[in-house]
Amino acid sequence: MIEIILYSLLLYFLQLFLPVTLKGIMTKEMFQRSRRATENLKESLPVFLALAILSIIFDVQVNDVSAFFWLLLRVIFAAVYISGFNLKPANESGHQAQPLRSFVWALSIVALFDMAINFI
Repeated sequence: MIEIILYSLLLYFLQLFLPVTLKGIMTKEMFQRSRRATENLKESLPVFLALAILSIIFDVQVNDVSAFFWLLLRVIFAAVYISGFNLKPANESGHQAQPLRSFVWALSIVALFDMAINFI
């Protein structure tokens, strides 16, 4: 579990510095999506870290699998979000749907719920 926590923190730092580092290479839209992907990670990372640390403290080893899937899904989420893969044309209000991104995000939330349920 400690390795997964460390890789998750590495993902956070990579996402945090990616927009600044690659700003010259990215389009304006990619740059904005990269920043939004990082903000999204900031919202779920504290929950993941709390559950991961509690898993270590209470020796809930079954959470290793869910934590690994959460990390894998967050990497996929970032790649899909930043690349704009599966991005739909804007609707009349300007919103651009990205169904694959939403699906991957939902699966990452399921992984967090699975980690929490394993404490019961």
